[in-house]
Amino acid sequence: MKKAACLFIISVSFLLLASPVFAQNNGEENDYRFTIKTNPLSALGGPFWFAIIPLTGEYKVLFEAAVSEKSSIQLGAGYIGPSVLLNLDDLTNDESEEGTISGIKTNGFRIQGMYRVFISRDLSAPEGFYVGPHISYATAQLKNKADETKYVEGTKLNINGVFGYQLITSGGFTLDIFTGMGFVSRKWEVTGTDWDQDTFKDKASVNVPFGFSFGYAF
Repeated sequence: MKKAACLFIISVSFLLLASPVFAQNNGEENDYRFTIKTNPLSALGGPFWFAIIPLTGEYKVLFEAAVSEKSSIQLGAGYIGPSVLLNLDDLTNDESEEGTISGIKTNGFRIQGMYRVFISRDLSAPEGFYVGPHISYATAQLKNKADETKYVEGTKLNINGVFGYQLITSGGFTLDIFTGMGFVSRKWEVTGTDWDQDTFKDKASVNVPFGFSFGYAF
């Protein structure tokens, strides 16, 4: 919790200190309604970890549409596969002389949604400071390639209240950063393996989300 609180304070400080810099672009009125974004760093790890070890990577795209002058809806979808930082399949892959291939196959998906209310006085959606609810659901399986009846399946549900800032330059470049507070539930199913269920424990806890993405507005 101390680390989470520290991250929360740092994120808030960044947003408050950065607002004068972002405000330099306010002299021009940008008539944007949509954004499309991603975060390639999520391929390094997430949303499933074992302690500090990334079990998965995520390859996602986010699409946002303004629905009024001061609000927008953002939807996202992602494929969950091996982490680029620590690819479990590469680490465990071994082809025997008999042609039997071992290794770990990682496969899953994540969906998410956010409703944003923009509170910057001189800016309209989808630009400026915003607050709103955020929810995401992810599921993934890590299967033994030699025997796919042996696998670990994880699910993760996030429900958060977030605030953030979305910068859109005159050329349409978009940078979105947010933090907040919420709830996360992690559940695991271990089938046909030597791992004890206690190795992967179900857990529900307070969550301090932090995220950023960049892309293009149009």
